[in-house]
Amino acid sequence: MPDKNLSRKEFLRGAAMTAVGFVAVACAAPTPQVIEKPVTVVVEKQVPVEKQVVSTVVVEKQVAVEKVVKETVVVQKEVEKQVVVTATPIPQPKEAPELAELVKAGKLPPVEQRLPTEPLVITPYSEIGKYGGTWHRVDNSANGNQLAMSMYGHSPVHWVKDGLDKRGGLAKGWDFNADKTEWTFYFRKGTKWSDGQPFTVDDLIYWWEDLCLNTDHPFNPPDWLIAGGKTAELIKVDDWTLKFKFAAPAPLLADRMAMWTKGVPTGLDAMVVVCSHYMKQFHPKYNKQYTDFKEHDLKLDWRTNVDYPVLNPWKPVLYEAGKRIVLDRNPYYYAVDTAGNQLPYIDKVDTTYVENLEVAKLKVLGGETEICVRPCKSLPLADLSLLRQNEVPQGYQVHLWDGGSGTGSCFFCNWNHADPDKVKIYRDPKFRRALSHAIDRARIQKMTYFGQGYLTTGTMSPKAVEYNRTPRGRELFAKWRDLAVTYDPNLAKKLLDEIGVVDKNNDGWREMPNGKPLELRIDYSATTSNEHIQNSQLVKEDWEAIGLKTILNPVPPSDTTTIRTNANFDIWDSWEVGDGPNHLVFPAWVVPIENQRWAPLYGQWYALKGTPKEGTELDKAPRDRTPPREEPPKDDPVYKLQEIYDKAKSEPDDDKRENLVLDLIQVHIDYGPFFIGTVANIPTIVVFKNNVGNVPTREQLGLGGFTNPWIMSYMGAVYPEQMYFKD
Repeated sequence: MPDKNLSRKEFLRGAAMTAVGFVAVACAAPTPQVIEKPVTVVVEKQVPVEKQVVSTVVVEKQVAVEKVVKETVVVQKEVEKQVVVTATPIPQPKEAPELAELVKAGKLPPVEQRLPTEPLVITPYSEIGKYGGTWHRVDNSANGNQLAMSMYGHSPVHWVKDGLDKRGGLAKGWDFNADKTEWTFYFRKGTKWSDGQPFTVDDLIYWWEDLCLNTDHPFNPPDWLIAGGKTAELIKVDDWTLKFKFAAPAPLLADRMAMWTKGVPTGLDAMVVVCSHYMKQFHPKYNKQYTDFKEHDLKLDWRTNVDYPVLNPWKPVLYEAGKRIVLDRNPYYYAVDTAGNQLPYIDKVDTTYVENLEVAKLKVLGGETEICVRPCKSLPLADLSLLRQNEVPQGYQVHLWDGGSGTGSCFFCNWNHADPDKVKIYRDPKFRRALSHAIDRARIQKMTYFGQGYLTTGTMSPKAVEYNRTPRGRELFAKWRDLAVTYDPNLAKKLLDEIGVVDKNNDGWREMPNGKPLELRIDYSATTSNEHIQNSQLVKEDWEAIGLKTILNPVPPSDTTTIRTNANFDIWDSWEVGDGPNHLVFPAWVVPIENQRWAPLYGQWYALKGTPKEGTELDKAPRDRTPPREEPPKDDPVYKLQEIYDKAKSEPDDDKRENLVLDLIQVHIDYGPFFIGTVANIPTIVVFKNNVGNVPTREQLGLGGFTNPWIMSYMGAVYPEQMYFKD
């Protein structure tokens, strides 16, 4: 085990490595930074330079309402009665030379007519940049997810400082009532889509009413818009003001509005904002030419449809399926820098899709990309030496940003397995703890991660705020991390013996308690990284060393979602648990609420609560339902987790809600592990050409980086639109 007495700062700095190899360092399991809870969030109101004023905001000590009325969040420390805030000046907006030429030629409205009255102001990390250049990207995601993660423009709320705080994005602010049953979001008046048409709250209502609530469309209302067993009501106040009304407290709405990058149909949480004036022409309700949503949903994705208007810094202009996508600056992007320059600085984004991560690495080594966060963050640490050897000849710099994973390679048994005999042993904590104790994590740490990270049974990200604030949180994090982390094959064998998983026929392999053969199958995506494949091989060797016959089963990537949805996997690998910045923004690892993780049928049952499909198809067997689903019995820990989660997600008091989250963790300690981790918080590789300006330092990132979870939207969350190319 690593030395747990190291400070967090020492841990974050423990990624020191040489150009020809790694210096083995003792990496601590982190003691997360304690973050003080603010009384409220106070933000400044923007005014033109010539009208700069000083505004005074009165804040009582126990504020029940949070109100964000400015774009750059200022975290308010507790004061006696008031806070004095100086308004942020907004200079006369300026624009890129190529856009100025279009304005001069009468092909584009002036910049002040293209920007909202209160634009998003993004503060550059170092200096005001300059316009020009093309960002050449490589992308090994078949569906363009990595590109989408670089664009935060459709998101109403933005995470900042690695999730330590939030700020307005597409929305300039929000407020809520005392019990958080009503939220009001204020969007930027005058915001326009990339085709110049107005953005209004109708673009959220379309997603909600015409897609999510439409039983003919496959979208379902996401969990975070259901409270008290009822779906939320979205009420249009005016074109730029939208009220969310819930039947019970919904304290997580702003957090959920920040997660992922909105505007892409990759899941229920990832859409929210739809260009309704464009999409209505393909919707059966608005165009009787269409009788289904086949054409509609093909047109819905800007990553494959260049005609779809966007709110991002760059708009697509060329798409070659599986090969390339080119984006030009969006002349209507609603953000400026602190000097009033409309962003982005970079003219174009030219993305080449590559077959796999190895091809992406070769392009980085060849100097063919200027900025590489995704996919470079997925490169194994074994590549660091080679990448650093090429820094000088190729003119780039390699940085190490924290991944934030709470597990490293993660293994979870199918709680809803089709084989009732496997269900019985997979749900026995002693069996899963035996699997965990049989894993030689120190060997994985040495062979795969060159001594980096820390050994873990598997938790949520160590950067999660619940581990930061209270002694109970820190204590439970340590207990969960260390639950079954020790490498002890003899203890593993003893636990298996106790539950009757023994070698009954003397063939060298353990059988089930009823004497049936027991074979563990580690399923994983065939396109997963070499890191996970190597770790699966090492785990297979460890499990076989205690008598558990194990096979590795690469699954075609096109089949992985279906296999998990239908609960047809055995033991899944190729994922990490890196979600955050708190447990409730994406709680699916902690509590089954959807169909892709360790209890898929129970999770899908929960996902349909409060929807028109709830309570339907009860005459069918769970696996024959559409989608397959099953209600957990009351004596199952999943029932307990879902019960606590229902209370937590609707608890308006922050302290009480956090304690309920810690109750969830206690269930994982008492009955887990439900997922089994290996080595956590591995440093990740990112690469920038030497001429790229405004690259953030680790300190500017907030917590040294948080690149793993899609929720944190790296690299959209570090605003690539404020990066630029130096001479």
